[in-house]
Amino acid sequence: MKKIRITFFTLLLLSFMAGFIINNASEGIDEKIYLQEIAPGIVFYDKQGVPPYFPSDSNIIAFNSYDIRPDIKGYAGPIKVLIAIDSEGIIRGIKIIEHRETRNYVHYMETREYLSQFIGKSVRDPIEIDKDIDAISRATVSVEALTRTVRESSRLMASKLFHMEFQEEKKKGGSIVNLLAYIILFISAILFYYLTRLKKSFLRFRDILLVLTILILGLYLSSPFSILHIFNLLLLRQSSSLLFYLLTGTILLSILIAGRFYCGWLCPFGALSEFIGRIPMRKWSINEDNDMKWRRLKYVLLFLIMIPVLLTGRSDIGMYETYLTLFSFKGDILQWSLVILMLMANLRVRRFWCRYLCPVGAFTGILAPDAKDYAGSKDCPVNNPIRPLQSECLRCNRCFTRRDDNG
Repeated sequence: MKKIRITFFTLLLLSFMAGFIINNASEGIDEKIYLQEIAPGIVFYDKQGVPPYFPSDSNIIAFNSYDIRPDIKGYAGPIKVLIAIDSEGIIRGIKIIEHRETRNYVHYMETREYLSQFIGKSVRDPIEIDKDIDAISRATVSVEALTRTVRESSRLMASKLFHMEFQEEKKKGGSIVNLLAYIILFISAILFYYLTRLKKSFLRFRDILLVLTILILGLYLSSPFSILHIFNLLLLRQSSSLLFYLLTGTILLSILIAGRFYCGWLCPFGALSEFIGRIPMRKWSINEDNDMKWRRLKYVLLFLIMIPVLLTGRSDIGMYETYLTLFSFKGDILQWSLVILMLMANLRVRRFWCRYLCPVGAFTGILAPDAKDYAGSKDCPVNNPIRPLQSECLRCNRCFTRRDDNG
């Protein structure tokens, strides 16, 4: 594990430095190539003014919403939109030209069909979700950011260039229900984690928590912890979602305190995999040496996706996690086939994805602190050997025994 940690941090530092140089040397998005797409037949001139915009030979202007309202952010950063409006304040064209959101969740938001809802709307209209613009299930933060950036940047440009006046809107307070749901779940998991270290009888409550994490973190919040959370932090992507920071902060803290605690207590995909693995079916016998060799694959995969992500600044390159497809309810045939395969594999190999492929499992394993109080047991969720490596231990506490208890 020492060699893996050294390799990880070395690649992390080199990739981050190289990516910083490459991304700062790049010229950015060429907005001109999209102007004819959002306003066919209109001749636009070079960008000018403050805030900057593209004037035209007619009464239409085009602008990048990010130039106007860079402070509006989605779940993983700003959503940059090229917008065309006329002198009457009517939206004539719109195209998303860059974003860092997870594509499984926002794929439909990028389509011409979805964006056409904005076309023909007046900047005087409320342009609100569920009233003027359709909501997208499980992509609430992203859709709200898109709608807000279109509405507010368009109004600002209409005010500056066409002298239109707007009443200042009162800011709406965000719901804290989602935050409370996660806080209660996390505190409950931490509580029973420590209770099971004191008394084995509390272990029966772990199954209840695993069910709750599938229902709350997986199905309700649709926010399982992903390696994309880490990549977005490394790339300094700011989010408008408090849940993003709360989830990431608490999981990082839990890793430093209790290693792969998230994997054993809060991961909805891991919980579902564990329950499937308990279905009475004969498991494959895997030689311990071969098993440990194959477990290194998840670290190799983490390294392979980390390098291009940090070099290009595109976190979506590293998106191969099955739980994003499962809990977003969106994916192509290949992605859904992988989900089904990984779930069915648990019938033969306990928590197959967690042991061999999961990038979050690799990341938490690399940072997991040493602990000498785990002896190993026959009913280990990931079939760990006696005295398991802490990088592989899920901290379910089935085999937890204090060293002084053993004499």
